[in-house]
Amino acid sequence: MAPVDSFWFNLDDPTNLMVIPAVLEFDERVEYRKVQDLLERRLLVYKRFRQRIVWPATRLGLPFWDYDAHFDIHNHIIKLALPSPGDKKTLARMISDLSIAPLDREKPLWQVHIIENYGENSGGGSVVLLRVHHAIANGMVMVRLLFSLTDLQPCDDPDDAQCTTALSPGRQKPKKKTKIELLRETLNLLYRTGEFSVMQSLSLTEFIQKEVVKTLAHPTYITQFTRNVADIGVEFATSLFRLTFMAEDKKTSLKGRIGTQKNIFWSNPVDLGKVKEIARFYRCAVNDVVMAAVAGALRNYCIARGDDLDGAELRFAVPVDVGPQSSNVELGNKFSLVFLALPIHIEDAEQRLKELHKRIRAARHSAEAFIGYQAMRILGLPPKRITKMGAGFLSRKLTGVLANVPGPRVPLYFTDLPVKNIMFWVPRMGSMGLGISIFSYVGCVTLGIAGDSRLVAEPQKITALFEEEFDRMHETVKNHAQDCGAHENPPGGVSAYAV
Repeated sequence: MAPVDSFWFNLDDPTNLMVIPAVLEFDERVEYRKVQDLLERRLLVYKRFRQRIVWPATRLGLPFWDYDAHFDIHNHIIKLALPSPGDKKTLARMISDLSIAPLDREKPLWQVHIIENYGENSGGGSVVLLRVHHAIANGMVMVRLLFSLTDLQPCDDPDDAQCTTALSPGRQKPKKKTKIELLRETLNLLYRTGEFSVMQSLSLTEFIQKEVVKTLAHPTYITQFTRNVADIGVEFATSLFRLTFMAEDKKTSLKGRIGTQKNIFWSNPVDLGKVKEIARFYRCAVNDVVMAAVAGALRNYCIARGDDLDGAELRFAVPVDVGPQSSNVELGNKFSLVFLALPIHIEDAEQRLKELHKRIRAARHSAEAFIGYQAMRILGLPPKRITKMGAGFLSRKLTGVLANVPGPRVPLYFTDLPVKNIMFWVPRMGSMGLGISIFSYVGCVTLGIAGDSRLVAEPQKITALFEEEFDRMHETVKNHAQDCGAHENPPGGVSAYAV
């Protein structure tokens, strides 16, 4: 097992399980037989889903993956009926209860729940809840895994040659990499997690090659090369110092002692077209707009709870993908964490958006991703208590985790049924009590809230405030467009940059 995967495996705790729950909603009833057939043909081709985690007899080394000699897929597919009235609130309660049930460590660490009787009216719909341990994969890999399980058209037979999976028409198991490929991937990983300004347009290997050639051709260039390397070292050291001595968040009702009970909820899908209208008007990225709406919702929620927001910010760990840019499913955790403080003390929505725009850009070009990935590799090594101590140290400085995962832009089909909506919830480490998930699907954005019941008793209030914040932002843009002309001289002068 890779040290980073071991890091997430060791973080399991009764108060915060390292399990990623994801749901697929359907207007029709999903058949158990078809789900089983699909998983046998498409999920079990990945050996991790037939393997369990085993510790060395001495407990001194890293745990490793070993095939479950008694593997039976029926142990992993569970059929449930949603109690009356079968609405969203009832489903949220069931998912909340299932989310705190630990996976059996004597078996492969995944489960699928087929939940029937779902639907606001007839109750003829259903939900598939997939629970996968973080040690198997992170969120971005889970999306690619989901693509491998779904189709772009109704497909009753998973082996039908006419079926085109959402992953790619020619889906194949990943081939074993050569040593050269592994070296290139490692060097590229260093580049992607650093993303320093001197290397923005080059891969790390190309950068080194070009610098060496320039130095050989022009020996005086060694001065500039040294300066570039020094700049990287200063950026690294500055980021490391800032993270080590980073102060804890200001105390709000979203931070405190957590328990074992959790509450989960998710918003109604928000029209991505409206989000893009706001982004175009303010000349910023779609992600900036979504983050600003999240900050506005949390601000209003904290005000309603009586929090003092004078100078208050909520700092979140934000996962960033640093794995290879491939459509193939390569299980594991090739991602890192950067830190983003949401300025909930800013009352004006436009100013809040401008400030978040600057902070997101700064996070994208900092050395934090590199440091975070290397820290997870180190903390994943034995003994286990070091992992817990490191996660505890970090979690005390943060309010929670905030994950924004882009989903499919076209409708998907699971077995032969159209998927109505998709949502997931991000795990929290250490003492964090709040997880915020953002997922896009077929022109809509959905916000998911997973919170400790002691700190977030009513997550549906946050999702409702999120929808209201979007409506206000969109209404403001419409009014400005009518007064000044659409997209002409947008207020605030936020500079454009690539999404």
